[in-house]
Amino acid sequence: MLATFGIALAASPTLTPWSRAAERSALVPPASATTPSPAASDTAAPASTPASSNASSNAQAEAAPKAPAKREPAAPDAALAPLAFLEGHWVTTLPNGMVSEEMWMPVRGKAMLGSFRQTRPDGNPAFFEFTQIVAMKDGVVLRQVHLHGRFETDERRKDPMFLKLAKVEGNSATFVPIADGEFGEGSKSHAGDLANVTYARSTSKDGAEALTLRIESRPVKDPKNPDAEPKPQIIEISMKRAE
Repeated sequence: MLATFGIALAASPTLTPWSRAAERSALVPPASATTPSPAASDTAAPASTPASSNASSNAQAEAAPKAPAKREPAAPDAALAPLAFLEGHWVTTLPNGMVSEEMWMPVRGKAMLGSFRQTRPDGNPAFFEFTQIVAMKDGVVLRQVHLHGRFETDERRKDPMFLKLAKVEGNSATFVPIADGEFGEGSKSHAGDLANVTYARSTSKDGAEALTLRIESRPVKDPKNPDAEPKPQIIEISMKRAE
């Protein structure tokens, strides 16, 4: 939705099973041997395992692969904690029968992932958008790609839109386009006339939750009134938490 508005205006090794240590060989007398007499038993030296067998067993035990150390999943990055309010499935039905819905996965490590889908009254998808919010060294950024209903890339917006987090207040977050080169050489916003976008979650008196997406452009001329002073254009979409 954000990109649409902006353009409209402008061989790892695998672990092997554990090796089995060689069985120790005991000295077993042949079946034809006679049982020694008590006197002979008293004087005979006890049987012992050959030194070479012990050395072989020890070597194989040392060569057996060790179990890898257990690794814990990445904890949510603290920089993304204020954006946890986005999490969930949000949906609204427009007066023209279009259904707009947005889903946000929970914070995982340094990233959040969101998806937007708009569906026509005849059931065909109008378009999709996929959005990532990532905690980087120089700040929190938002990148978004736009795809048509059949997953075709629009040539006018083939590059991801690139915004940065500008403000967080309670359950509200505002993103603005980055400056050219702000996040590395060659980085651009690809945001057209977009000025900012704000996500805000609210709760009604009856406990119903809603996520509102407010998109504001830079001042632009009204094509129906070109002589008028340029003004920002604002679009708001309010979606309820899906049951």
